[in-house]
Amino acid sequence: MSAARPSQFWLGEVDPLPLALYRAGLGALLCVEGLLRLPYAAELFSDGGFHRSRFAVPVPSPTGAYTLALASSLAAAAMALGWRTRASTLAALALWGWLYAIDQIGEKALHSVALVALAMLALSDAGAALSLDARRDGAKSAVWATPLRLLQLQFAQVYFFAGVVKLRAPGWLDGAVLARAMSSRWATDVGLWAARVAPDGAWRGLARATVAYELLAPLLLFVPRARRWVIAAGVALHLGIEATLGVGWLGWHFMLALLALYPSPEAQRRAITSARAARRPRRA
Repeated sequence: MSAARPSQFWLGEVDPLPLALYRAGLGALLCVEGLLRLPYAAELFSDGGFHRSRFAVPVPSPTGAYTLALASSLAAAAMALGWRTRASTLAALALWGWLYAIDQIGEKALHSVALVALAMLALSDAGAALSLDARRDGAKSAVWATPLRLLQLQFAQVYFFAGVVKLRAPGWLDGAVLARAMSSRWATDVGLWAARVAPDGAWRGLARATVAYELLAPLLLFVPRARRWVIAAGVALHLGIEATLGVGWLGWHFMLALLALYPSPEAQRRAITSARAARRPRRA
């Protein structure tokens, strides 16, 4: 590889479609999450709720908490639609960061990953395609590559270090941790059923396959010939987790990242074209 190619990879220009797809998907996920939390905003985020912030941020009144939660959903919706994309992304980052700082019992891994992603999107030109901004100002054919590469690296390192932790954690490689999780309060009905019928060897095999994926995927996602298989395996992994364990929308976020950030824009356009063609009514 020449010296120019790594520089072009990190600092050059890329097709805007992957960033646009990821922006729209993350905005939609955050909007839905905010609306689901809205009925509990006073308990979670107000000065009359369950907890206080450990950070130096103001904690609003119950009415302010409802307003804050609703505003976070509206900012995320604007980001998803690509309306004033950079401003709405910065607003979503600020509002979700405020909620994150107040909430002391929410799932921090889920939201910290989203906050890092929002910060990277705010640096990007993620509204250059599939957005109201692009419809108004015209779409761009290329955008700065670095935010996309940082997002790709972000998810790759989360996989890798999750695998490292599991590799060293007692009970993971022999399947005991996974088997216990399927009988815990986090298990769904499907997970509880699987805990009853699956033999111990199945949990051992699934646990080792999960660790292997998390250690190898960060490299193989950047190998073109392996990428489609790694993405398919990752989507299957996260669908299995979502079906058996109540982990919120973390799995949907990672599936979004796999499908939006890593495939080639040409493959994404072919998939979009095929999906649109399938939706058209067939003429008799």
